[in-house]
Amino acid sequence: MNKNRVLVGLGAVALSLALAACGSNSGKSGDKTLHVTLQDEPMTIDPNKATDVNSASMLLQSYEGLYTYDANNKLKPGVATKVVKPTNHGLTYTFNLRQDAKWSNGDPVTAQDFVYSFQRTVDPKTKAQFASYYANFKNFDAIQAGKMAPSKLGVKALGKYKLQVTLAKQMPWFNDIAASKYLPLNEKAVNKYGAKYGTSADKAVYNGPYKVADWTGTNNSWNYVKNNNYWNKKNVKIQTVKVTVTKDQNTAVNMFNSGDVQETTVNGQYVRQNSNNKNLKTHLLGRLQYLYFNNKKS
Repeated sequence: MNKNRVLVGLGAVALSLALAACGSNSGKSGDKTLHVTLQDEPMTIDPNKATDVNSASMLLQSYEGLYTYDANNKLKPGVATKVVKPTNHGLTYTFNLRQDAKWSNGDPVTAQDFVYSFQRTVDPKTKAQFASYYANFKNFDAIQAGKMAPSKLGVKALGKYKLQVTLAKQMPWFNDIAASKYLPLNEKAVNKYGAKYGTSADKAVYNGPYKVADWTGTNNSWNYVKNNNYWNKKNVKIQTVKVTVTKDQNTAVNMFNSGDVQETTVNGQYVRQNSNNKNLKTHLLGRLQYLYFNNKKS
């Protein structure tokens, strides 16, 4: 199979995983632009406020948390120097951070960047819809209820490059959330752009393998450009990834078949129709949906 052509099935999350895996390719392909599609427009590149899968796809290319995933979807260190085991009966996680991790503006990524991001997310004033990712952190409930300040959350910097998280109860899935949702934030940049932080590519800074470029917040195409301040930049082989929002799957498949894009995402009947296509790679996607009943009228 041509490794530069991938038809991904069953789920938008597969897109971000595939882009990350492309960093392991070598050779002249790194000088070329990779063209991919996304199924809808992202809403923000503010990691504290993002709620949709399209924003998550953008964040996973441009930010890096304590952990990340390798090409085989196995957990590995990100900004943290290693995957740690909790102490205090599973309630305390202590991380040493890489001292060579930097933001795209040149600032070092520090423990305080994680503290600031976590506290900003749980602050009721932020109105973060996914603040519940921190529900097991010490003092989360009291902070959400307005009875404690966000600074009382169970996270603190023990030094410039040492971070400690304290939970109220054990959280067996902590590592996976640390690799996907517990992202740092550059406080200086947030103060600079205020409420507009993350509303466009030029109103954010990034610590991941790519920077977002040419996204205005409303347009349906943009680029991921290699972040030369990323600590592991030597293993990011593809310099530029061009993303095009393609809501119609038939259009996306035609673009793939014509060579206009090297990766797209399909589901439903298109997976069945391409079941014999050697370029199809299926990926299961977990999803939780809610059905609300009227509980006020008989």
